[in-house]
Amino acid sequence: MPLPVPNLDDRRFDDLVAEAKARLAAHLPELTQVSPGDPIHTVIDLFAWLTETLLYRANLIPERQRRIFLNLLQIPLRPALPGQGVVCIDASPSSAQLPPLVEAGTQLRAGKQPLTVLGEVQPTPLTLQVLIKQALSTDELRALGMTLNDLHEQYGLRRGETPQPYLPKRLVVGRDTIDLSQALDTSVYLAAIAPKQLDDHIAALRDNVAGIRINIALAPADDLIAADTVVADAVADSVNPQDALPRILVWELVSQLPNQDGSLGVRHFPLEVISDTSMGGRQVGVVRLRLPNNSGLFADFANADPMFDGTKAFPPALDDAVRAQRVVFWLRLRCPQEPTLQLSYLGINGIDVAAQGQRVDRMLGVGTGQPDQVMALPDGNVDPATLVLEVEDHGSWVPWRAVDVLANQGEHAQVYQLNRETGLVYFGDGQHSGKRPPVGAGIRIATYRYGGGAHTNLAVGTIKELVEGHSRHKLRHDLPLQGGRDGETVQQAEQRIPTFLTHRNRAVTVDDFIFITLNNPVNTVARTEVIPGFLPGITLDSARFEVPGTVSVFVLPPAERAMGNTPKPTKGLLKDVFDYLSVRTLVGTELYVLSPLYQPIAVSVMVQVKDPQTEQMTLNAVQHALVEYLWLLAPGGREGQGWPMGHSVRPQELLTQVAKVDGVLSVNGLALFSKETLSITDLSTKDALTKSKSKSKSASKPPAKSLTTARGVPVKTVWRTVSNPQGLALAPYELPDLQGVRVAIGNVGDALKLPAELNDVDEAGSAIAVPVIPEVC
Repeated sequence: MPLPVPNLDDRRFDDLVAEAKARLAAHLPELTQVSPGDPIHTVIDLFAWLTETLLYRANLIPERQRRIFLNLLQIPLRPALPGQGVVCIDASPSSAQLPPLVEAGTQLRAGKQPLTVLGEVQPTPLTLQVLIKQALSTDELRALGMTLNDLHEQYGLRRGETPQPYLPKRLVVGRDTIDLSQALDTSVYLAAIAPKQLDDHIAALRDNVAGIRINIALAPADDLIAADTVVADAVADSVNPQDALPRILVWELVSQLPNQDGSLGVRHFPLEVISDTSMGGRQVGVVRLRLPNNSGLFADFANADPMFDGTKAFPPALDDAVRAQRVVFWLRLRCPQEPTLQLSYLGINGIDVAAQGQRVDRMLGVGTGQPDQVMALPDGNVDPATLVLEVEDHGSWVPWRAVDVLANQGEHAQVYQLNRETGLVYFGDGQHSGKRPPVGAGIRIATYRYGGGAHTNLAVGTIKELVEGHSRHKLRHDLPLQGGRDGETVQQAEQRIPTFLTHRNRAVTVDDFIFITLNNPVNTVARTEVIPGFLPGITLDSARFEVPGTVSVFVLPPAERAMGNTPKPTKGLLKDVFDYLSVRTLVGTELYVLSPLYQPIAVSVMVQVKDPQTEQMTLNAVQHALVEYLWLLAPGGREGQGWPMGHSVRPQELLTQVAKVDGVLSVNGLALFSKETLSITDLSTKDALTKSKSKSKSASKPPAKSLTTARGVPVKTVWRTVSNPQGLALAPYELPDLQGVRVAIGNVGDALKLPAELNDVDEAGSAIAVPVIPEVC
């Protein structure tokens, strides 16, 4: 607790007036009868006001000295960050000729908010249709009324050739998750389709797009909860150094060329990846691909034999024959490095944008020749990576270099220091902190971007204007901008900077890890737990504790307290926290950023209420009390800091919370349910379910048919009553996930039932809706 800082003088106006009157009566006894309107009162009030003003300023001296000291630490305010994302700039379908290139630095607008294009894009009138070859199991094939033998005969396969059945599945971008693991060949096929208006100009359009650079915008499926996308048998989702490296995505042109026997075959030509700001699908970004100059390599596969359309290496058949005729070319996307890659968006003609304005060719002033010259940019929240400052030198413009600290730069060093939050530019003294701008030398800004804040996280469809764009440029905004953050206030900095001195931006102790994680400026974290020495393994049994040099950090995002809204970190949050912490740990530290393992639970309680008139209100209050007590963030748990990780859930503890609710007369029963896994070891001989402790979480995608253990044994998750009087024991890395609460009026001995919304949940036997393949004559 900080020591109280008293005011230098705590007297106020009334105190000063009373003291002045007392002194006046003591020094001038003849002023014993002074009327209220006497001028002497005006003089006293005037001097009391002047004195109070001086005292107020004097009391600010310690606060001012404190801020001066903090400034000496050279820890600036955190500036505002802009929202970033992607937009698509299409060409109108009025002509097969391509419109002009949209260059980097082009300005967009969303109302009054300026945005800047961060790359270049060649707009085309093409649209993308995304398809995969969704693998079918034997059971699914049988449900469609077919067998492998039927397919073998239908397609005339040779002896020894085994058909691999699949369904051509079209994915709606923005609604369906693009999951490579669902595909038979772990590939995604992209059909670039021309608009209807250009039906008669497909050949000309192919000639025009041949050799150009096309932009494909993509976004990872990080909106999926991390705990739902972990590898089977993993203890929890984690981020390791490999996750921060770019993935290698393989982009191929699917072409149709004759084989040696004269039949048409499929060839896949790798495309040159010019740039990839998405880091291989790890973040929202744009991949730039160079198409081959030979338009003869483009194929639509529209004239293939319907009997064999989509077989072998052919792309899956489109659902519209007319649309198939308008295919300009096919692309195939693979990721051998990560066959379970999941994407949430793929769009053609994409380009990176930042919600920042841009200044170009602005005169800043002239050099005075004086040491420590300071100049102000027209804007605050300047992006230092984009600032190009030039100083005139004998008739030419020479760029100067930005540095964090001017000290010890040398008298001839052409450097400057930028305060990005205020936009102030500091130059050296000409002796020990860099060169002074010469007298009369012009100082100009070649370019820089500015702006930011939480308001720049623009929703879908809000970016509508392309400033000075071509008439054929059509703007499309399909993904929201993210990452915008307001700048730090002085009050926030005064709270942060003193604590910075305790850890010096280095994570050493447990408290350092918690504080740095909670205060990271990249992605908001509501709760952090640290287990030193915990090493997650491939399976739960292989996880180890007390491993020297290992630190595991568990994070939870903020969430609104409500049933079924358990805070669970996304993969994006885990990656951001890992990137932020990894550069602040000691050398030799093995860091893991993890999602807790969630144990689904439910509660059923029987109560009697005091007043039947308020029965429903009391039942709602009981449910609210249980949700709040089992909440993972503050004010949940016994200590109001969230349910402790690894703390057992005891029915008696919950019963006590129910009994405290106003309006409850008695608690006549409480049951705790947990979700467990039953393994079907051998139904044909045993016809029984053997209870087992679940060792696996969900696979890399939500299960479609059934769950299996690491050994391939089918499993089925069911709800069980916790009969242990000590409650449900949790591992040190586990947290309860309250999925349902049933509160009813009843007596002692009445059946305590599972909440109704959880009754018919059967993950192992969920039905899958699949389209019916039409019969072919």
